Amino acid sequence: MVSIARKNLFHDRGRLVISVGGVAFATMLIMTLIGVYYGIFTESTMYLKKTRADLWVGQEGIHDTWHTYSLLPRGLDTEIMQVGGVKEVHEFIGRAVMAEVSKISESKETVFIIGFDTSSGVGGPWEVIKGKKIPRKGQVVVDRVFAMRKGIDIGDTIKAGGVELTVVGISKDTFVLVYSYAFVTKEDAAEIFGARDFLNYYMVEVENPFFAEKIAANIESRLRARGIKADVLTKQEFIDNHKEVIDESFSVILLPLVLIGFFIGVTVIGLTLYTATLEKIKEYAILKAIGAGEGFMVRIVMEQAFTIGILGFLCGAALSLAAARLVPAVAPEFYVEINTSNLVISFVAIIAMSIFASLVPIRKLERVDPATVFQA
Repeated sequence: MVSIARKNLFHDRGRLVISVGGVAFATMLIMTLIGVYYGIFTESTMYLKKTRADLWVGQEGIHDTWHTYSLLPRGLDTEIMQVGGVKEVHEFIGRAVMAEVSKISESKETVFIIGFDTSSGVGGPWEVIKGKKIPRKGQVVVDRVFAMRKGIDIGDTIKAGGVELTVVGISKDTFVLVYSYAFVTKEDAAEIFGARDFLNYYMVEVENPFFAEKIAANIESRLRARGIKADVLTKQEFIDNHKEVIDESFSVILLPLVLIGFFIGVTVIGLTLYTATLEKIKEYAILKAIGAGEGFMVRIVMEQAFTIGILGFLCGAALSLAAARLVPAVAPEFYVEINTSNLVISFVAIIAMSIFASLVPIRKLERVDPATVFQA
């Protein structure tokens, strides 16, 4: 059985190469799109993961930092510190604004300005590829995607909310969805937003993260008892909320593209198997005439399908790994993440392709007449 299946496949190596290549590109399309999907999750929640905050205290009804706006009075850090289990409390001031690039006339782009405590560094950039990590008053650390888009470098200036800021650092992995983070001092952020008496969130570090949910409930109760309507979310809850927004926004776009890649793979494998089956139809008729069961011939077709699928998957995975490095260099807004889940989903898709693609040739073999052998 094995020799027959392989002989049929390798009889025309040119067609085999084209078939494997087609499946490989379908695999690459699927893996790259899934990789972009996972990459969006990773990049968009990187700030929440990297920032030292076990709890996020915000205005009642908060869900995420993008679509719900939180506004709390300053000075609540003293109240929060009195709750048992709280280790440190940090202020978070941030929202999206339009920024003007001085060196490019009338050039504007949305950036998410974050004002952080420069003395502790909590809430600021975690990796700077150029310049310095901690800005002073009148200075800003911008994301590399923003810098590349606008052609700005250390020493250039941008203006946000009427405040002129000098670029002193360029950070990495601080691009989120359609805009990037820009880090300034708390004082500059208050001036940009025109809100000196208010902030957006309190970031809370706890002594033992195991009790984070209990501490969150206690903070919420304490603030509500003093007339402050606030919600307190754990780091994981806040991350999950942001992932939910991403999933709702991008799954409807990426899923159809993944399905297109799937049907391309099914079509390529199916055409190859169908053509190979028609070419060898007399050989199959002979096998049937000498007593070969339908199950035997079905296994031949299935093995051919899986062979093409596996070879295509291996080549496609290699191409996807190359694309994962190439895509960010060409389009820095995108990060392609090839992880275990990506590999498993793609492999399952290839197996499904192989099964679907073999159905038509199998039906053809079921109807083959042994008398075909004796026809002129």
